[in-house]
Amino acid sequence: MKNAEIARMFQAMADVMEIKGENPFRVNSYRNAARVISDLAEDVAAVAARGELTGLPGVGEGTAGKIEQYLAEGRMDAYEELTEGFPVGVLELLRIPGMGPKTVAKLMDERDVRSLDDLEKALQGGELEDVPGMRAKTIRKIRAGLDLVRRSQGRTLLGEALPLAHEVIEGLRARVKLDGAEAAGSLRRRKETVGDIDILVNSRAGDAEGVIEAFAGLDCASEVLAAGGTRGSIRTGQGLQVDLRVVPPESWGAALVYFTGSKAHNVKIRGLAHERGLKINEYGVFRGEERVAGATEEDVYATLGLPWIPPELREDRGEVEAAAAGALPGLIGPEDVLGDLHAHTNYSDGVLAPLDMARAAKAYGYRYIALTDHSKNLRIAGGLTEERLARRNDEIDAARAALKGFTILKGTEVDILKDGSLDYSDEVLAALDWVVASVHDHFGMSEKDMTERIVRAARSPHVDCIGHLTGRLIGTREGYAVDASAVLAACAETGTCLELNAQPDRLDITDLVCREAAQAGVKVALGSDAHSAESLRLMQFGIATARRGWLGPEDAINHLTAARLRKFLASRKG
Repeated sequence: MKNAEIARMFQAMADVMEIKGENPFRVNSYRNAARVISDLAEDVAAVAARGELTGLPGVGEGTAGKIEQYLAEGRMDAYEELTEGFPVGVLELLRIPGMGPKTVAKLMDERDVRSLDDLEKALQGGELEDVPGMRAKTIRKIRAGLDLVRRSQGRTLLGEALPLAHEVIEGLRARVKLDGAEAAGSLRRRKETVGDIDILVNSRAGDAEGVIEAFAGLDCASEVLAAGGTRGSIRTGQGLQVDLRVVPPESWGAALVYFTGSKAHNVKIRGLAHERGLKINEYGVFRGEERVAGATEEDVYATLGLPWIPPELREDRGEVEAAAAGALPGLIGPEDVLGDLHAHTNYSDGVLAPLDMARAAKAYGYRYIALTDHSKNLRIAGGLTEERLARRNDEIDAARAALKGFTILKGTEVDILKDGSLDYSDEVLAALDWVVASVHDHFGMSEKDMTERIVRAARSPHVDCIGHLTGRLIGTREGYAVDASAVLAACAETGTCLELNAQPDRLDITDLVCREAAQAGVKVALGSDAHSAESLRLMQFGIATARRGWLGPEDAINHLTAARLRKFLASRKG
């Protein structure tokens, strides 16, 4: 699939144009195209082959032509013209908090800063201090942001790594016969970021050569790093390394356990094996020289007196003890999430009308969706005035009449203002079905003030859910300082839910906060934060984090049917 490559090109075009100060309308059109193509669940080439590119939201004739050219020729004239002579490293600067396009352009012109290394040297030499308009507070923020970006280098978001692993595995299946194939490592444990991708293939030794040859010939392989014996390694066009290992059937389960990890989990189970006079490694479980298990993970754990432990729990956070006691949780799965409680329409910064967004959610298999467009304070995202909110609600009424057997909740993502008050009046909020309250500005407040700000919102009788608990963007923006335990205590007191935002660069709340929420009796609301039909599928990443946080179906508010959800909301507001 070329989706990711094309999306990155449109995003880069938008970034370059914005740095150059070009037409904001064209900048936004490229950003929208990048988001739609990135979120697309099927191969964009298949959409193009059907002649349906212009049917995608935000993709007009011009954009479709650029996509078609890239699919046919492997190049895009518009991209080459825009980026010719433009320093590639400059785009990395946009990942740094405080480094918007205007700041980047200024530092390019006045200090010849064209890469992360250039910026680091300028900071070390104090060269930013006399740049006009560059305040000490801004410089401190840039310095902290650069450190964050440096620390995240070499890590890839789960939302990017998982689709690539699926592409590799499906590509192999299309070329050679496999008895089994699985991604391992931190990807299988569904950590929010991963390093290299590790893939195991279950195949007999005589077939290994064909598997490695097929692996090296995959479309996504831009460079073959190694290919021989039972191992191969490639680098993709995105710069991500994928390592493959062919494992014989008798060792398949043991290899899966070993290479899935985590290291701490493996140390724990090796200790249990030693207590039983066994040795466990990537080849199997052995008593002396005799292999007593190894073909399946279930057999490996059974030799230790344990049931199979879900990969998401293998972090040595009590999962081995829980397994030994027969107390492993029944983890939430996709089938347990009956609706999406965070989605945007074209009334704010989404691309679809309310009826179309609801139809997409129904087609996805949901029974309900909450349409949570932004409130008026967030003007950059098209926040709704009270008048536009009323018009949107009228359109939702019409959509409800047109779409029988499906529930559309009138919602909002209302801004929590600096003092903890809300961006809409109580009267406006009381008329809505579902209210998510989020912080979108003044991130630099002290932990005490930020916590009081969010707690005040959580105690509002009109707020059903607190969104974006920390406001983080993984690898590009640290979360603001907040006492999560204090917010959880307020939510437990008032019956307010806590959102798990499924956007791969957010996943806020974290797995650890998920577990704390369940222990505090606070319901978690999973939301894809979808801005298009395709981005509804991002819910899978929220579910992955919920599973890492030991959440069962009953811990998620959107495990309730629409009728039970409405009853719950009415009771807590009452």
